[in-house]
Amino acid sequence: IGIDTELLLMFAARAEHLATVITPALRAGQWVVCSRFTDATYAYQGAGRGIPDTRIAILEDWVQGDLRPDLTLILDIPVEEGLNRVRNRGGGVDRFERERVEFFHRVRGAYLARAQAYPHRYHVIDARAPIETVKEQILDVMRKVVAP
Repeated sequence: IGIDTELLLMFAARAEHLATVITPALRAGQWVVCSRFTDATYAYQGAGRGIPDTRIAILEDWVQGDLRPDLTLILDIPVEEGLNRVRNRGGGVDRFERERVEFFHRVRGAYLARAQAYPHRYHVIDARAPIETVKEQILDVMRKVVAP
């Protein structure tokens, strides 16, 4: 699959998800928690695949309008350690997980750069910590956002 096709498919899926799940939930006054959103597109298709951020931003504005996440959590881990976890978890790997290590260094760098550029919205959590510690850090951040 070509990188432009991949990008357009990501935004097509996002447009459908917004129309059928996210927007109705927000209109009903519900909280919405997503695993990955447009920040992942900037990281994977932008930094990883080399698509310019300006192209992604045009699609983001078209598909999402003014809707942006209130909070983005980055569970950060060194690339090599993350790849070891993928190999050790069992099951197959997806096409992203088959990428070369350099791809993941670019992706991680993009996430961390966005966290630095938008500190009001991003929280980086050290995912090397024990799972209970990571869980508590996530809950602490969520409590601050939900009940400021």
